[in-house]
Formats: sequence, structure tokens, C-alpha cells
Amino acid sequence: MTDINVTTYGFVVAALRDNDDDAWSLLDGLDSNELAQVALGATLALATALRGYCGAEHTDDIIRTLQGFALADSTGGTR
Repeated sequence: MTDINVTTYGFVVAALRDNDDDAWSLLDGLDSNELAQVALGATLALATALRGYCGAEHTDDIIRTLQGFALADSTGGTR
């Protein structure tokens, strides 16, 4: 049995450490529902951490950066 909360935080930590192998290994054997839970949980955990660490004064900068990434990805451009 997988503890989705522990897996989610472990996935975020591995990703922040730029350790793709550990991040992917945490997803091995998860079903599609569990993968969706990890994806949602990881996104919310990272957003909460960024808001708490960076504060409101940097939130708009982070949002603009993410919007730039999305635009570049959707148009085939570079970041």
C-alpha cells in the first residue's frame, strides 16, 4: 500500500533536487488514480511552499514566469 502524501512530498523533493531517477522511481507501480493524486498534490504542495517562502511580493513574478513557460511550450518556442 502506498502512502500518497509521502510519495507526493518525496516526488517534489526529488524534483527540486533535480533527481529524475528518484522522482520517477516513486511513481513506479502507481495506478492512474494514484498518479493523478500525486500530480495534484505535488502541484499544490509546491505552490504552497512558493507562496510561503517567496511571499506575496514575488507571486506575480512567479505567475508571469510560468505563463511565459506555457506560452513558449504551446508555440514551440524557447524559454
